[in-house]
Amino acid sequence: MSYKSNFFTKLTHWEYWPTWLVYLPVVFYYILLSLRARSFFFFTLANPDMEMGGLYNCSKYRQLSKLPEALKPKTIFLKTGSSLEFASKALILHGINYPIIAKPDRGERGTAVKVISSTEQLDNYLQESESDVLLQEFIQSAFEAGVFYYRLPSQSSGVIPSIVLKDFLTVIGDGKTNLKDLVYDIPRGRLVSTELFKDGRLNPEEVLAFGKEKLLEPIGNHNRGTKFLDGTHLSNAELIQVFDRISQQLGTFFYGRVDLKAPSLEEFIKGKGIKILEINGVNAEPAHIYDPSAKFTDGIVTLLKHWSIIFKISRENKHRALSPVSIKEAWIHYKKWKKIKKII
Repeated sequence: MSYKSNFFTKLTHWEYWPTWLVYLPVVFYYILLSLRARSFFFFTLANPDMEMGGLYNCSKYRQLSKLPEALKPKTIFLKTGSSLEFASKALILHGINYPIIAKPDRGERGTAVKVISSTEQLDNYLQESESDVLLQEFIQSAFEAGVFYYRLPSQSSGVIPSIVLKDFLTVIGDGKTNLKDLVYDIPRGRLVSTELFKDGRLNPEEVLAFGKEKLLEPIGNHNRGTKFLDGTHLSNAELIQVFDRISQQLGTFFYGRVDLKAPSLEEFIKGKGIKILEINGVNAEPAHIYDPSAKFTDGIVTLLKHWSIIFKISRENKHRALSPVSIKEAWIHYKKWKKIKKII
C-alpha cells in the first residue's frame, strides 16, 4: 500500500500546526493585557487556589481531592519512588481492579498516560517513573468530553462557551487488510502510528474480520489520535447548574476545562453520571476549536476572547484584595515544572 504524506496532512489541517505558531497572536495579546494589569502573572488570579492559576506545574490530585467521591474515579496518589507492593495494597484497599489508568500528577497533554492491565505493567511503569503518580480506575465508557466553564467572581452562575466531544481512534476491518495498513489509511492514525505500535500492544499484522471495529487508543488526547468534535451546541441550563456546583466545590475555581466521562451522550446532557478525570486551569484550551471543520481564524479569535475572560476574572479578584504571584514564586514554580517535564 502506498502511504500518503504526513507533511501534507499537517500542512492542510491547522489543528496539527506547531503550538508556537498558533499562539503567536495570543502572545502579543497577553503582553498587552499584562501591561494593562501591571503584572505578567495577572492570570494566576483567575484560579487563585491553583498553582500558577493552572498554567503550569499544577497538581491534578490536589484539585480532584476537593470533589465529592461520586464525581470522580477512585484515585490513588503515589509519591515518587513508591514500590509495587505499596501500590498493589493501595489498589486492593480502594477496590480498584485492572485495567487502570496511570499518569503523572503534574503531567500535560497526555504525556506518560497509560492504560495498565497487569501487575507486571504497573511495576514497569513505577520503575520508569521519576515523578509523583496517580492511579485511577478505568471508567468503562465510550463517551468522553471536555467542558469549558468560566464564572465571574461577582456572579453566582457561569457560562459554558465550549464543549469538545472526543472521537477515539478506531479502525473497521474488511477481512483482508492488516492492522498496519488500516491505520496508515487514516491520516489521523498515520500521524501517531509509531507510538501505536511501539509497545507491542497492537499487532500490525492482525487482520480484522469484515465489519469488526477495533479501538486503537483509549486515551482521549488529540496528540494520541483522538478527533475533537465541536459539541458546544449541547450546552444547556441544566448542565450549567451542574458546573456551577462543581465550581463552588472546587473553591476559587473560575476558569478552565473539565475533562470527564459519562455513561452516554444523553446522560451527559442532563449532567448525570459524570466522572471527572482532570481539571485544567488557565492552560486549558476551548478544545472545540480543533474540530477538523473549524477555521484557523475562528480558533484564534476564540483564544483571544478567552484570554480577555481571564483578564476580567483576574481583575475582579484583584479588586477583592487578592494578589497575583510574585516573580520569585513564579520562578520557583517554573523551575519545578521544567524539572518535571525533563523526567516524564
